[in-house]
Amino acid sequence: MGLLRWLRSLASPGSSPSFGSQKIYEFAIELTPAESGRAVAPAPPIEAPTPAVAAPAPVADETFMPKFNGRDICDWIDDVNKLKRTGKLPEALELAQGCMGAMVAAARENSSSVMEFYVKQVAIIQRKQKDYSGEVDTIEAWLALEFAPPREDYRLDLQKRLAKAHELRAKERGEDPSEYHAEWKRLVELEKSRKAEHKATTSAPTTGKTAASSEPPRRRTRKRTGPVAPPEVLASPSFVAVDFETANKQGGASACKIALVKFVDGKVVRRESTLIKPPPGYDKFEFTHLHGISKRKVRNAPMWPNLETWVSEFHAGLPVFAHNSEFDLKVWRDLDSFYGIKTAPEHMFCTYKTARKLVPGLKNYKLPTVTKALVPGFRLMHHQAESDAEACGRIVMALRPAQ
Repeated sequence: MGLLRWLRSLASPGSSPSFGSQKIYEFAIELTPAESGRAVAPAPPIEAPTPAVAAPAPVADETFMPKFNGRDICDWIDDVNKLKRTGKLPEALELAQGCMGAMVAAARENSSSVMEFYVKQVAIIQRKQKDYSGEVDTIEAWLALEFAPPREDYRLDLQKRLAKAHELRAKERGEDPSEYHAEWKRLVELEKSRKAEHKATTSAPTTGKTAASSEPPRRRTRKRTGPVAPPEVLASPSFVAVDFETANKQGGASACKIALVKFVDGKVVRRESTLIKPPPGYDKFEFTHLHGISKRKVRNAPMWPNLETWVSEFHAGLPVFAHNSEFDLKVWRDLDSFYGIKTAPEHMFCTYKTARKLVPGLKNYKLPTVTKALVPGFRLMHHQAESDAEACGRIVMALRPAQ
């Protein structure tokens, strides 16, 4: 059964297809329960950290990303983009439709899996192919499922794309496109006004603590230090690896998860994580399609000041590593600055740059590539903060100078 026919069947009254064996893609990929997100093995149990007094205890959340062909759909994004860049649009469309189909199947099981990013990717490729009818059918079939939009801006973008696709199809057929063009212009103006409103709501003071009190934020002093770890740091018997996930591009205040892993004598001795609730104005989730974290999932999560004691104690006095530490340290410092507290380490070392210096010749130095090269036995679940942090720590051990 083709993807569009399958989507339409889901929108029909009384439809209740079995996702375990029904073929939903034009290229006859069978969606297994694991690929629908129902039976994916959860992350290893994570010890709950000791939070600040009266703060909610951080907990590990089990976030599932739908799978396609045995991989998390977020892990196919780079492949789809590469195929688009090289002009292999049919292959890109096949992958994008597969990811969309897996997302739809998972969303039927759990509405938190609704990620319109994957619908948009299919529509973008169909536009590039000038398959305007296909684009119309894709978006209309998706909207007919009547899932609540997790992000209003993505839904508005799809509606805008639908109006433009109708307009282009009408022109192609020699029909009057004016009705669709007018609708497209209306949606463009609506999008502009919503962006302006959002900008106005986020232009308040950037320091959450000073917004509620007259106490100024603590002054930060940044010591310039190279992120490449010197041999004596790599040889430290104890160190901490960290990974942050963020909700959007607004900066560290949008952090929605932190994972910390402590290594002693080459072994993991503490592995802890927590979701983080971003403050109002920074809680628009743009990266759910990557890490699976949504606004709904952080609803009851602690905010950053509640984690001050736990975070500070976890890494106190130890070298701290991250893969692409410039990003993680900026997120950490932005969080501290926003709330007027101090938890970030003075220095953070980068396994990306350290690996690039010590292990030349890899095709790139992204976390999956370096992990596969240096820690081949470790199963990385990319964009799951606990897994990313542990992979970073294991890379540190692999980079240690020979004793």
